[in-house]
Amino acid sequence: MKKIIYTAIAGLMLFSNGCKDYLDTKPYSFNTVENLYKTAQDAEIGLTGCYNILNATNVQGSGFGESFTVKMPIMLSAGTDELVTQDGFTDPNYAPFGTAEVSSQNETIRNNWFFLFAGINRCNYLLENIDKANVPEPRKHEIIGEARFLKGLLYFYLASFYGGVPVYNTAIHDAKAQRNNLQEVYAQIISDLTNAYENLPKRANINGRANKWSAAGFLAKVYTYLGSCSENQVGKSLDFPLNSFDWVNKTEMYTKAKSITDQIIAESGYNLTDNYSHLFRETTKTEIAEESLFSILSKTNSPNGNYNLWLFWQIPIGSSVAGGGYGWFRPTGELFFKYNNLDERRKNNLTLHVDPIGQTELIDGINYFIPFPCTDPLNGNYCVGKFRYRDPNSKSISNGTAWSDADVPLLRFADILLLNAEAKFYTGDLPGARARLKEVRERANPTSIDALTIAYYKADFIEELIDERSRELCFEGWRRIDLIRFGKYSSAINSLSNNMGAWNSIVPVLKSNLKAHKIWYPIPKTEIELSPLEQNPKY
Repeated sequence: MKKIIYTAIAGLMLFSNGCKDYLDTKPYSFNTVENLYKTAQDAEIGLTGCYNILNATNVQGSGFGESFTVKMPIMLSAGTDELVTQDGFTDPNYAPFGTAEVSSQNETIRNNWFFLFAGINRCNYLLENIDKANVPEPRKHEIIGEARFLKGLLYFYLASFYGGVPVYNTAIHDAKAQRNNLQEVYAQIISDLTNAYENLPKRANINGRANKWSAAGFLAKVYTYLGSCSENQVGKSLDFPLNSFDWVNKTEMYTKAKSITDQIIAESGYNLTDNYSHLFRETTKTEIAEESLFSILSKTNSPNGNYNLWLFWQIPIGSSVAGGGYGWFRPTGELFFKYNNLDERRKNNLTLHVDPIGQTELIDGINYFIPFPCTDPLNGNYCVGKFRYRDPNSKSISNGTAWSDADVPLLRFADILLLNAEAKFYTGDLPGARARLKEVRERANPTSIDALTIAYYKADFIEELIDERSRELCFEGWRRIDLIRFGKYSSAINSLSNNMGAWNSIVPVLKSNLKAHKIWYPIPKTEIELSPLEQNPKY
């Protein structure tokens, strides 16, 4: 990664993956650096390349979906109290994430590092050259804001995965640059996201682009992450200064988190869409847009487009004819019992298999197969059912019907309400915090909200909040981060039973591999050999 200079690549690579959904313009490619960023259209094309990294299938021919397309959802969700590797599944690029066996030589780790820094490089290249493109105002500052939003977003995930990483603000990446500590990394993240917050419009003019509230939402994520890591002394026992949170003022972080989430709730215009399940269907894009502050868009009917691949674990298992998937990762039995029987979210998120002879439903005129309901997590067909493919007969995707053209919500308004609850609690408003939890769970069953409130009540508000975040946000890429930042990573996994669910049989393996230092993924071995970078402790 250190020796890669994205010059013409920044333009060339984005078109290898298409850009039609972001810009209604004819694709261009570039042969020399000198031809880049001569016009406003060039700047728009370069920006599309920056967005492209979020769901890129490969970069420069390397990797397979180490973006949000395939691998990052696994890195963010597996090996927790919600999701484990299917017992017997051993693919080295996937399985180790569900059993806490990831090493510095893991190919997914290597490519994820490469993908995320490639995206940062594209953003830096655009920011360095925007003045050459003669972009009129206010669009020029919006492009800068979008590029900085993406840069801040990518650094947020890098820091969540690896801790301190090299911080680059130029397109030339110094081959000898060392890791910056977390204080320096988060200073950059907050600076980038704040710029985006201050310069982007309340709604973007191009579908799929970040806006003011996208940036505000991820600032809230950063503030609550830092506040909770400080509160719970995350990583303190490792005595590793690069990844220390000793510098964080948790009171300041939660005060800022409350302020910005209050503003999002009052002013953004986002809300909880009526039907929870429609947030996770391929064709319900309008309802997703009501609640999602930022979504990753897929390409439709493009020969080289970016698509999502939910096939491996995020959809119900079963026949491809019915839109079924593989089930490489399975939910724990504990997650099933975290839901009360009155909570409608469970029947969407946790199911059995789909079958061509099963029932179907029409959603906005589109046919979907309904998975068999799960009443017992000991059933061998117990699986993740949160996301759904439509009937393949109604699908026309150039990559094939195993792929998805869905819009994937990365940050939902429900999460903002939960972050606001957390911030209210830490700034002294417990009644207000509990009211926010009620607001989120009311959608799960409005007529039984009082019963759910009683059933889910815990005297320790943070314990109740952590459970509610799991019920609402499971499999959306927040559980690993949540367990770590609340200091629950080890205790949550160690509390799992070996036999509460059909796939808890793998739990002893997960527990045997569990170590305190695994709150961080290892720095890829290739990076250590090239730079050399300092490795995370005990890898």
